[in-house]
Amino acid sequence: MAEKKEKTVSYRRAVWVDDVSGIDLEWCIREAHLKLKTVEERTIGYGGTLTRSARQRNVGSDDKSGLVLHLVADTPGESASVVPKVPERSSGLDLKTEAPPPDGEWLDGDAFVFVKGDHVCFCATGMRDGSIHWFLRELFKKAHLRKDSERFELAKAADITKLRLLHSQGVKEIEIKALVSQATALYEKRKATTYGTLGAAGKFLKSIWKAPNDYTNDSLNMVLSLKVDKRRRNGIKLGEKRIEALAVDIVKNAEKGDDFSILTKTGQRITQSEIFIRSKVLIDGEGKTVKRDKAWNELVEFYKVLTRSGSVE
Repeated sequence: MAEKKEKTVSYRRAVWVDDVSGIDLEWCIREAHLKLKTVEERTIGYGGTLTRSARQRNVGSDDKSGLVLHLVADTPGESASVVPKVPERSSGLDLKTEAPPPDGEWLDGDAFVFVKGDHVCFCATGMRDGSIHWFLRELFKKAHLRKDSERFELAKAADITKLRLLHSQGVKEIEIKALVSQATALYEKRKATTYGTLGAAGKFLKSIWKAPNDYTNDSLNMVLSLKVDKRRRNGIKLGEKRIEALAVDIVKNAEKGDDFSILTKTGQRITQSEIFIRSKVLIDGEGKTVKRDKAWNELVEFYKVLTRSGSVE
């Protein structure tokens, strides 16, 4: 049985510049693969590293359910570093190198991608979302698609309504980071109104701090973490309502420079500037990466969960 590997699956959305219309990311990928039929044609090089679209297929029996991709990267001729085995009492060791096999190259990294319209879910090993974005743009250029097919970004879900996400998924935990002096000063300034993130921390601190009230020179760093105590079953509903209300107040009144993180019950993370929609999954391992079809299945299921919760609307 293959060893399971924990992988992060993440969500992005293709965001186009204002004057682009009539296309989406899925259409561009399909058109590029129709024109570039071989792996060699779908290979893009940069700095000695080659990135290839190794496989592309429909999720269902037709093209209505989206598509999945497998992107792989390698550096031709590059040797791999090897840690040799040494006797137990050895005081040191020296790394060795091993050339790639005659019929292949060592894998630098790969990415499994699901695309439906402009929605993108992916998990990767040694490859970031910026690399995926770069490869797709270069692929569209090589396929001679419409010139505006390159005018997109793979954005985090910053445009999804944060409040809707909080209400649909509920709040598991709130974490606020602040200097004690900043938090208390802001609370004193705004305690008659809504108080935002640092003010919320300051209010909490005021209720438990027993030291003198001079915080102006205090450089203590505070991390305030709030979560519902599941051990007190009678108060769970009330606790969940209160922590969600606090999360809503923080999001509504957050100011530039606030450092907070809200974790929903489904594992999505909301910060001041962005919503990080991602999840941890276990996938059967295969060498340095994971099994392709298993990874694709996890991505499709992840998208279904996001769709049901309204997270990608």
